[in-house]
Amino acid sequence: MLRHVVLFRLSEDAPEGAVESLSSGLSHLAQSIPDISRYSYGQDLGLREGNYDLGVVAEFQDVAAFHRYIEHPEHQAFLRDQLTPILAERVALQFEF
Repeated sequence: MLRHVVLFRLSEDAPEGAVESLSSGLSHLAQSIPDISRYSYGQDLGLREGNYDLGVVAEFQDVAAFHRYIEHPEHQAFLRDQLTPILAERVALQFEF
């Protein structure tokens, strides 16, 4: 099993409701990409200064499933149309468990 963890910091000029809109897009990904074994995401609770705005944790059966997810047209469209225009920073890692 492979776990993918990614954090997003949105640009200062991201529109009001951007996190909610991204969450809707992430929900769509979770439902439309069969290679995802488990998928969770959420907005930062604001408990510590300097945190990122939104996080995603996704699990896949293997590296091949992860790559199919990354290359999936729905994922690519989400990145291109929703995330990238308002993204300031992204950090990610993948590990086996």
